[in-house]
Amino acid sequence: MKKRLESMNLFQRLLLYFALVMILPLIIVASIIYMQSSNLLEKQTEDYLGQVVTNVNFQTDRFVKNYELVTLPIVSNPNVKHFLDLEENNVYVEEHIRYQYYENIWTMMDNIVIQKPEINRMYILGDNKRQIWLRDKGGSFSEENYNNLKKITPESGKIIIHPSDQNGRITLTIARKIRGMKSFSPNGILGIEINASELGELWKEANLGNEGFFMIADPNGKVIYHPEAKFIGKTLNQVGKEEISKLKQGTFFDKWNNESTFFHFLTSEYTGWKLIAAVPKSQLFAPISGVRLTAIISAVMVIIIAFVLSVNSIRQVVKPIQLLERTMKTVEKGEWKKVPTLPRNDEISSLLRSYNRMVDRLSTLVDQVYKAELSNQQVKIELQERELEKQKLEIQALQSQINPHFLYNTLETINGYGIINGIEEISKMAGALAGMFRYSVRNLEMVTLADEIEHVKGYLVIHELRIRKPINLILDIDPLFFDAPMVKLSLQPLVENAIQHGYRKAVNEIIITIRTKIIGSCLHVCVIDNGRGIQNDRLNEIREFIKADRKNKPELRSDLGIGVTNVNRRIQLLFGNQYGLDLSSRVNEGTTVSIILPYQNAQSDKNQPA
Repeated sequence: MKKRLESMNLFQRLLLYFALVMILPLIIVASIIYMQSSNLLEKQTEDYLGQVVTNVNFQTDRFVKNYELVTLPIVSNPNVKHFLDLEENNVYVEEHIRYQYYENIWTMMDNIVIQKPEINRMYILGDNKRQIWLRDKGGSFSEENYNNLKKITPESGKIIIHPSDQNGRITLTIARKIRGMKSFSPNGILGIEINASELGELWKEANLGNEGFFMIADPNGKVIYHPEAKFIGKTLNQVGKEEISKLKQGTFFDKWNNESTFFHFLTSEYTGWKLIAAVPKSQLFAPISGVRLTAIISAVMVIIIAFVLSVNSIRQVVKPIQLLERTMKTVEKGEWKKVPTLPRNDEISSLLRSYNRMVDRLSTLVDQVYKAELSNQQVKIELQERELEKQKLEIQALQSQINPHFLYNTLETINGYGIINGIEEISKMAGALAGMFRYSVRNLEMVTLADEIEHVKGYLVIHELRIRKPINLILDIDPLFFDAPMVKLSLQPLVENAIQHGYRKAVNEIIITIRTKIIGSCLHVCVIDNGRGIQNDRLNEIREFIKADRKNKPELRSDLGIGVTNVNRRIQLLFGNQYGLDLSSRVNEGTTVSIILPYQNAQSDKNQPA
């Protein structure tokens, strides 16, 4: 998500931010209003259902109390009690007295039925098989039905209303037990059967809309009354089981006929019945469904209008920036291009004007820098030419410091030999001297390693004749390196220095070894002698002199080897300060002077001897 957001351009990102700023507050406000409206509507519905249930509970309690009062004369009438105490085996009493009891009781029952037209039938049943029926005897009451009715009727004599299905018609049976004269235990039942639809007139005031309904359940959860007869006598099962069983009054949402329904119930203090009013959730929130639809349409229209306005506003900001971006890309290519200004006085317009001023200033500065660069380049070229000439003169001066001293000694030797011997050695020395002269006067700064080796050999011919002692020259050089570039007159001064300063009288043979090796990208040409070596303090002094900055070089004693420092300086002037000489020495073992030069032949690593 973060990568996707980062890949958006400015227009898309601003549009997304505008959309979030517009839609999120709208959703939050709409959700708060909808929830508050829902809670308020639910509270109003709860209050309304509470009033309905309370009113119906009052009517129901009054209805039950009325039947208790109406039936009280019957259950307390002596004739009824004597009628229930009659014995079955007394035929005379049965025929003589039963009729008298029957006539009085029937008259009382008939007076009640006249007052209560909703009664379908009324009867008295006794344990002694005696029974009196008023209206629609219908077939005698079976002993099983009698025992079931007696079982569910309270011993206290209070009324119970029991729903039953008789031939597809739901009937509510109002029953209460009757005691005889001989025993305190009840031995009969007074029953009144009422059509449920007739009783529904009592609760018709519970107007709960087209889909709402009102029902009554007994303490065991069995439905006593419901507008739809198919639910009468059924058990509520899991509908609000926890709330209805534990609370006397409350509200809850639950499923009824696979539809979410809002229930409000109240427990009658008199009968223990659960009076329940129910309204489907769809009907409950119907008043705000229109508001919700209107809110959605209004929100969509607001979003569309805001979107159009946002796009227009964003374009006014983004379009000049995009133009500025394209113009800056042309400036990157070296084309000084301005952007057209806007007839406004906001930050974007100020940015464009500042950019145009910056372009003007930059173009002027670039021209000035270009001219200054040309002038500087000219000055640099002149300085470089002067520096090169100065270096050339310095190289020539360094070379001149080497040659006169050697030539002086050589000429003196030749003179001595000529006086004493006047023989072949003079010829050999003169030939070698001629070769060295020719080599030294060549107008070249760079030669090959092979040229330097030949020059060293000529020098050793002359030097052997001077010191009258053989000098053994060992060349440990890979043939590939003979063509390597060298600074002219860089090898011979080192060999001369090795002989003059390293020679020991105790050594029978002077051995000079010239060895080559590659270290990194550098060629090391090493001059190794078997002389007396250099003391550590003197070696350190020479090294410090070689490494010191040219302007800050200390004065070097003549016995420290002028040839070594001159060669080092000439190499650095031609190749740079990272190249030059490196010295190592052990007392009474010899000294190694390494010439470090740049070398770029990669194949030399493979062929370099170990």
